[in-house]
Amino acid sequence: MFFACNPEGVPYIMKRSFYRLLLFSLLVSTALLSGCGTPVEGTVVAQSKPEDAPIFVTPVKAVLPVRDNIAAYFETTSRIEAQNRVEVLSKGAGICLSVAAEVGDVIKEGQSLIQIERDELEAQIRQARIAVQQQKTAYEIAKRSYEEGIGASAERDNMKFAYEQAQANLEVAELKLRNQTVQSPMNGIVTHRLAQPGMVVSPGIPLFSVVDPSSYMLPVNVPEKELARLTIGQEAEARIDAFPDRVFKTHVSRINPSIDPLSGTVRVLLDFDEADKPLLRDAAFARVKLVMEVRPDVLLLPRDAILEEEGRKYVFLLDKVDESTIDRERFTGLRDRPVYKARRVEIKTGLEQSDLIEVTEGLPEDTLVVTMGQHTLKQDAYATITNLEEEMSFRTDMSTEEALAAAEKNRDAMVSTESGDSSDLGISY
Repeated sequence: MFFACNPEGVPYIMKRSFYRLLLFSLLVSTALLSGCGTPVEGTVVAQSKPEDAPIFVTPVKAVLPVRDNIAAYFETTSRIEAQNRVEVLSKGAGICLSVAAEVGDVIKEGQSLIQIERDELEAQIRQARIAVQQQKTAYEIAKRSYEEGIGASAERDNMKFAYEQAQANLEVAELKLRNQTVQSPMNGIVTHRLAQPGMVVSPGIPLFSVVDPSSYMLPVNVPEKELARLTIGQEAEARIDAFPDRVFKTHVSRINPSIDPLSGTVRVLLDFDEADKPLLRDAAFARVKLVMEVRPDVLLLPRDAILEEEGRKYVFLLDKVDESTIDRERFTGLRDRPVYKARRVEIKTGLEQSDLIEVTEGLPEDTLVVTMGQHTLKQDAYATITNLEEEMSFRTDMSTEEALAAAEKNRDAMVSTESGDSSDLGISY
């Protein structure tokens, strides 16, 4: 993190909310001079250093590496889908008399949803029942006559067929009457309603949309190259906008056996825990992290600690300086804190997860690693471990003039350190 300030402008542009932070930045900003290794034309570079020249100490933040598990994720976005979804249609026709369900209602299979006018069909049923009775009587007379020997078998058979036809007509009329009541085909929740009292209902017109909440799943499209790493039961995390602070645990329940030729992806269905399904909503937006690989007990560092240069990665380690070998009075901004020497080492990394990175080679496990301030460090530079709150607290009572004087002293110390080495300063190790 770099800070910049203009000493000449401090008295009239500094607001109290930035005052403490700018004072702390005076110390850090001087490290920018470390990049000026080549003398500027017209600049006189000192050839020797007095033994009492101040030594600049860079304030940094540092942590020890930690051992933990790390996972590789495939991250994508999707929307929740119900695998059991139906459009409720009508088999009957006529004027809609009443609607018995609204959007959001939980309904059961066979539950009545709509009543359509039925007066005409009821009249037809009455006629059909009378016809059945007439044909039944005629059939019984023909049958008795045949049995008594006074009637022909053909007449008996014809009356029988007429009687059966009348029964069939009655059954058709009763079926049509039942179709005037639209029922739910399954258990579920009404998500959409088109039916309105008074509208003309025709066969095949969608009236309701119903989904089964127990069938909610999360479809994701995984690149074809990851197909070999997919398995049934593989875990994934999902974050839904409606529950920003909650992580839903899911697992792979189905993997499509075919690959989409247009996108080159495989459709994978993630299933939720049964306890979470009542919280879900159809078409809810979700951010998904599918676990592709897990490595246990590896060495981890914060991402901010790692520097990259020409394709190689480095970190700065801190080695504690023996107090008996130095003169603490010559170090600027040290106070009661120990002195460290920075050491740059090359590392190799593996998996990355959020703000953590796996280190596979080059990092000792018990050495402090600089996580803030490493951009201003050089090999063998002096450093001390601090934090922003500590620096702000230390400079709370400093006036503007005192802060500028401290920054000037630090700048002189930085120039002194840059133009000479440790042997010039009389430091031995």
